[in-house]
Amino acid sequence: MHGRRDWTRESLAEGVRTGDKRALARAISLVENGDPLAYDLVRDIYPETGRAYAVGITGPPGVGKSSLISTLIGHVRGQERTVGVISVDPSSPFTQGALLGDRIRLSDHFLDPGVFIRSMGTRGHLGGLAETTLQALLVLDAAGKEIVFLETVGTGQSEVEVIGIADTVVLVLMPGSGDSVQALKAGIMEIPDVIAINKMDHPAAKTMLNEVRSILSLDKERSWKPPIVLTEATSGQNVPELWEKIK
Repeated sequence: MHGRRDWTRESLAEGVRTGDKRALARAISLVENGDPLAYDLVRDIYPETGRAYAVGITGPPGVGKSSLISTLIGHVRGQERTVGVISVDPSSPFTQGALLGDRIRLSDHFLDPGVFIRSMGTRGHLGGLAETTLQALLVLDAAGKEIVFLETVGTGQSEVEVIGIADTVVLVLMPGSGDSVQALKAGIMEIPDVIAINKMDHPAAKTMLNEVRSILSLDKERSWKPPIVLTEATSGQNVPELWEKIK
């Protein structure tokens, strides 16, 4: 067992490669804090990367991104695939701390040895992710996580950085937010590969579906349109269909 100060560059790299949770936690902490050891570590493990499939989950605050990720984890684990999650939370402008509330919604998976969950504060970084999210993704990739979910902070029009990291980007929306969709159309509506309209039992769900389709039709330059899936995260309804569109 390693104490807080016992990790060496070599033992940490080996711990990451074998998927040791304490090594993963330590490695990502070093990455977050910009520790010089982190750069050497990422260089050491880089040859083992390139195998994970990264899924970006983005959308406005309160649409159920964390709940949807939790249900997707359950579905993916049912296929016996290992999972990593990086949830990015907004940081306090005063303390640089973050509430890390996403971890509460993912608590069902904490004891699963095939799942590793990490929350990161933005620490003032704009774009919807933390500055070190890519390095953290590489750590989980080297650890053998087959699927890595990247949850952005609650996004507005310009938080589109996830498109540069994720293999597939899922935009999560919910009924009753038509005005916010109009505001989003100039930025984030242009990046998703799949759109999930969560809370499908809401009376306005189908109206929302039509609104999104009409907004997508405004983009005359792109003939392909992202598929739209109505979901209910808490019950898991249509989540398997959503996963089929993601992969």
